[in-house]
Amino acid sequence: MWLGVGLIVVCELLLLIDVQQRGVAVLPPLPGQDVASPSNVLGHLARWVALNMTPLCWVGYLLVMDGVLTCLARRREGEISRPESPARSRPRRFIIAVVVSVGVWVFFDWVNFSYIHAWQYHGVEALSRSHQYIAKFIAFGAICPAMFLAAQLYQQLGLRRCRTAGIRLGRPWQIIMVLLGVPAFVFPFLVRDPIGCVTLWVSVVLLLDPVNHWLGAPSLIGDWQAGRWGRTASLMLGGLTCGVLWEFWNYWAAAKWTYTLPFLGPFEQYKAFEMPLLGFLGFLPFALECWVVLQTILLLMQRMRLPLAEPLPDADTLL
Repeated sequence: MWLGVGLIVVCELLLLIDVQQRGVAVLPPLPGQDVASPSNVLGHLARWVALNMTPLCWVGYLLVMDGVLTCLARRREGEISRPESPARSRPRRFIIAVVVSVGVWVFFDWVNFSYIHAWQYHGVEALSRSHQYIAKFIAFGAICPAMFLAAQLYQQLGLRRCRTAGIRLGRPWQIIMVLLGVPAFVFPFLVRDPIGCVTLWVSVVLLLDPVNHWLGAPSLIGDWQAGRWGRTASLMLGGLTCGVLWEFWNYWAAAKWTYTLPFLGPFEQYKAFEMPLLGFLGFLPFALECWVVLQTILLLMQRMRLPLAEPLPDADTLL
C-alpha cells in the first residue's frame, strides 16, 4: 500500500515541477502559447512523468487499493480471514480482468475514433510507438480492476448489507432488455455523433446481463431478484470514484484527453477538470457495463473448458 502511496506522491510532485517549467498549467496549449522544453535532468524526469501520468498513477492506485483491502482482513474466531484483496486471493481472475479491460477500452476507442468522436488524445505524439503501446496497455488494463477494487472496498465498508425484498424481473422483461439493447448498441454507429455516448454506456448491460443470468453466470439481474443491491450500488460508486480520479490525474498531464460533447448544450461548459459535470454520470453505468462484460468473458472461457479464473466466494464479491 505504501509503495503505491509513495508512487502517486512522487508523480504529483514531479508533475507540479513540469507544470511550472512548461509555463502552461493546462495542456494542450492555446494558439500562440509555447510550451517550454526541459532544461535539466530533473526537468526531463518531470516531463517524462507528465507524459506518463495516467499509467503511473493507476499502478499506484492498484497498489494502494490492494493494500487497503488486505488491511480490512479481520481476525475471526482466532483465525485470519481470507485476504480481502482479489489481486491476492484470486490472482488469475485479476489478471483476466486486466486483459479484458484492455480489450474493452480498445473497443470503445475504436467506436469513438471511427464513429462518435467524443474524446481526443493530446501529447501522445511525443512518445515513441512502442512507448505508446506499453503506456496504453498499462492504462487500459487498470480501468476495470480499478473500478472493481473500489467497488469491493465499498462492499466491505457496508454496502453489501444493502438488501431488500427482491424484484420480479421475469423472462419477458429480460427479453425486453435485450431487445432494447440492440438499438442502443447500434445507435452510436448510425448517428456518428458524440451523442452516441448516451447509449454506448448502457447498451452492453442490456444485451449481455440477461444472457449471463440465463446461463448461470453472476449477473445484476440475479442480484436484483434476490434483493441484493450492494453489488450494483458499489459498482456505480466505484465507477464514479475512479472517474473523478481519472479526470483529476488527467487534467495537468502532458499526455491527456479532452472531450467534445455538444449535445449537452450550454451545460458542456460547466466542467470539473476536462469533463463536463453531467458527463460524470456516465461513469455509473460504465462500471456496470465493464463488470457485465467480464462475467460474459469468464462464462465463455468456462464453456470452452478454460476455467482459469477462481470462482467468486460469494454473491457480494466483485472480482
